[in-house]
Amino acid sequence: MLETSSDLERIKKLARQLPEKIPYLKMLVLFGSRATGNASNHSDWDFAVLYDNKQENNETKAWGRFDLPMLLGEVLGINPEKIDIVELNHCSWLISHFVARDGILIFEKDPYGFEYFRLTSLKPESELKKFREEQHKLIAIDLNNWSKPT
Repeated sequence: MLETSSDLERIKKLARQLPEKIPYLKMLVLFGSRATGNASNHSDWDFAVLYDNKQENNETKAWGRFDLPMLLGEVLGINPEKIDIVELNHCSWLISHFVARDGILIFEKDPYGFEYFRLTSLKPESELKKFREEQHKLIAIDLNNWSKPT
C-alpha cells in the first residue's frame, strides 16, 4: 500500500528507468485501491498503460506484452505476481473513467498525455447515472428470468 507520499515519490523516481526497459511505454498510471488509499497488505497493484503501438511492434519479442508485469516489478521493486495491467487503448470506457478519476500518474513520455487522457475519458455524472440505471434494469430482467420455473 502507498503509505505515504514518500512511497509514491520513490516509485516515481524508480519509474524514470522505464524508458530504458520498456521503450514503447508512453504512460503508466496507478489506479485501484492503492491509488485511492483503500489497499490492504494483500492488495494487488493495478496499473493502466498506454503504448506507442508502432514502436511496440518493433521492440517486442516473441513474448510480447506478457513480460510487462515482470519488467515493471523489476524496475519498481514489486512482486510481478501482484501486478495487474489494463491497456488503456483496449479497455472499456468505464475503466478508462475510473483510471482518469482516481489514477495517479507514475510515468508519461509525452508531457500532458495524462491530462489529455483525463479530459477525454472522464464522464459526467449524468452519463454514469444513466449507465447505472440501464445496468439495474438488465439485472432485474435477468433475475426475473432466472426465477421463472423451466
